Amino acid sequence: METFGQRLRQLRMKKGLTQIQLAEGIVTPSMVSQIESDKAKPSYHVLGKIAEKLEIPLDELIGNLEMNLVVISEYRLAKGMLSAGEFSGALPFLKKVIQTNNGKLDPFEIRYDYACCLLGLNQFLEAEESFQQLLDHTQSNNGSPVMLIRVLHQLGQLELKRRRFQIAEYYLTNALTQMRSSNLKDVDLQCSLLLTLADIQQKSGQLQQAIATLQLAMPIFEEREDIQGLGNLYMKLAQSSHVVDKYEQATDYAQRAQWCFEALNSKTEKLTLEVRLAVLQGEMGNRDKAISALESIVVDYRRLRRDEETGVTVTELAKLYLASGKLDQAEEACEAARKLLPTVHSYQAWIARIQAGIAHARSQHTVAVKFMKQAADCFKLTECHMEYEETMQELSRLYESQDDCQSALRVMHEMWSFNRQAREQKGIVL
Repeated sequence: METFGQRLRQLRMKKGLTQIQLAEGIVTPSMVSQIESDKAKPSYHVLGKIAEKLEIPLDELIGNLEMNLVVISEYRLAKGMLSAGEFSGALPFLKKVIQTNNGKLDPFEIRYDYACCLLGLNQFLEAEESFQQLLDHTQSNNGSPVMLIRVLHQLGQLELKRRRFQIAEYYLTNALTQMRSSNLKDVDLQCSLLLTLADIQQKSGQLQQAIATLQLAMPIFEEREDIQGLGNLYMKLAQSSHVVDKYEQATDYAQRAQWCFEALNSKTEKLTLEVRLAVLQGEMGNRDKAISALESIVVDYRRLRRDEETGVTVTELAKLYLASGKLDQAEEACEAARKLLPTVHSYQAWIARIQAGIAHARSQHTVAVKFMKQAADCFKLTECHMEYEETMQELSRLYESQDDCQSALRVMHEMWSFNRQAREQKGIVL
């Protein structure tokens, strides 16, 4: 598709004018030369004078130029909506830009943004088709390495949303391999790839691999002096280390994260880390100090009117009260936390599990079983698979303690059946 400069040159030559003759009385010959080579954009006043000299209507001269400006403007608007997460608003603009683009805009970029928009709207089949077309294009037409890596990254994100973890890991690992082989220096893209891969590994139960992947990102954040990013990374490492019972390592990462958020003067994130540190202290045996710290954090969260964070912290307090044999305080904390948290929330499951522990300590077997079943159902609903498995094992032990072996076996069979189905949905084949 011809540019405005090319069109002007053709119209001038068709009229039999030189650049000097066209420029006379309007602009300098040098300016005409720059306009024809698309290095300068004329004002509407100049365009009007040029149209008079060429003896053509202004609309005929600037039609393509106006179309280009409209397309570019609509694309910029769509990009802004994408950045703001307004996918439903961006989609019709991107469709229109794809149809009206006359070569001024990179068609790969437009279709990439279109596919990302479909992914943001959870239109998985359409997004996958679009990304696969882009992938075929980059592989068959010697596309740039960064294009290939970006598409692989988004395909990994798509499969992560689908919870098909093995396929997601394949795309992310492939993207990182392509990045290394091409010696591409794009630290933002590299960090995003590593963090997404670690998220996939964590959700698929590969906790040690997730920690190793997150550690690969540490020197990148340190080199960039990205305090916010580094604090979030340390928080992820603290959480992953905690899950695999590496309490000292988890405490170290949590303290590093706390230093980062203190440097940023981020009160909310600092409190989140203080909760993590207090929980770790409790699990390492220092329950009294942990309880005191959490009680103080609850006051701070209430002052900030952060109900959900308050509910989570009160639930952690209830765990410690139960472990310390303070059953009445644990029960009161559970009731308070339940009111603060959304109805569907993983910590609602923890509340039910704590209440089961309280009932068991009071020798209320039937009540304990009821709460443990509630906890298992809630963990299943919120897709907390590890916690679901632990809760079902605990429920089985409750039945065994009452010599109800048949119910204990039924619970374990139900757990194994659910886990098998979950693995199949994630693309994990054993």
